Amino acid sequence: MSENTTQIACQDLPPGTVLRIEVGGEHVAVANVDGEYFAVSDTCTHARISLTDGGLAGRQIICPWHGAMFDLKTGRPTCGPAIDPLRCYNVRVEGQSLIIEPAAD
Repeated sequence: MSENTTQIACQDLPPGTVLRIEVGGEHVAVANVDGEYFAVSDTCTHARISLTDGGLAGRQIICPWHGAMFDLKTGRPTCGPAIDPLRCYNVRVEGQSLIIEPAAD
């Protein structure tokens, strides 16, 4: 596994939860939405704070500071005040593990 790849156990991320991890030196929010896994940069593009504490609303992650919301699949903001998208990461399941790595730009 490369230094830009992180592995976590599926059991560490039950449905409806978000976990903050590090991938290649970057903070990443990994979410389980009803058994579908997503990973995006963990820093709100508006407030520059961690999104992990903000929670989920369906397939969206919510900034705990000003309520900006981002689509977990695309990284695009769905509710202001944020206007810039989050960086997305690839997530794949291998056995009982999740492998998270940067998506190709």
